[in-house]
Amino acid sequence: MKRIRFSHSLPLLFLILAGCSQAPPPKKEPPKPPEPATGQSAIFQTYQVARTWSGDAKLLRLESGNIPEAPSGGGKYGFWRATYVSESKRQRREFTWAAADSEGGIIKGVRAGSESGYLPNPRTFAIAIQEVKVDTPQALEAAMAEVNKDAAMKKVLADNKDLPIHFLLEWNAPDVKPTWRVIFGPSISQSKFSVFIDAYTGKFVRKLR
Repeated sequence: MKRIRFSHSLPLLFLILAGCSQAPPPKKEPPKPPEPATGQSAIFQTYQVARTWSGDAKLLRLESGNIPEAPSGGGKYGFWRATYVSESKRQRREFTWAAADSEGGIIKGVRAGSESGYLPNPRTFAIAIQEVKVDTPQALEAAMAEVNKDAAMKKVLADNKDLPIHFLLEWNAPDVKPTWRVIFGPSISQSKFSVFIDAYTGKFVRKLR
């Protein structure tokens, strides 16, 4: 009887065939880029944290900011800074929201700052978040409608194609409701003009040059 000899290469062949039968690993999708947020979204997210600081927390001020990781556009921004106050504690505290880590110590998510004293101002009112029914994209649309009615402001935009736009939410007398101040320029002090939109109704309030 003849003996059957097995080649030493057979185990290697079986390993190769087994490897060929396995499906290739799925390709990993690239991570989604950070998304900027609207003003209302920033209020909602910072308020959840502010409420753990003080149950009677109310919004005093909200302002937009830019980070390169999540470019702004259409009333959405990658960074927001909110100031909340507590009348029971007589304290104020800043809370920031960021879409991503960025330079200047900006950290993704909601972060609470240090507390400081607060004394109510008879001409500046704290805002219950229910008073903000109009979001920043709608406020921007209403502001642009007013700009398009004004020849001088239209010319400013035509001459400054890359003019940045910022938002500031406050409630100051004599306004009967909080307003979104749509700032056309790099800052309030360097703005070309501002348009105020009622944050409750979305109606035009006034212009400031």
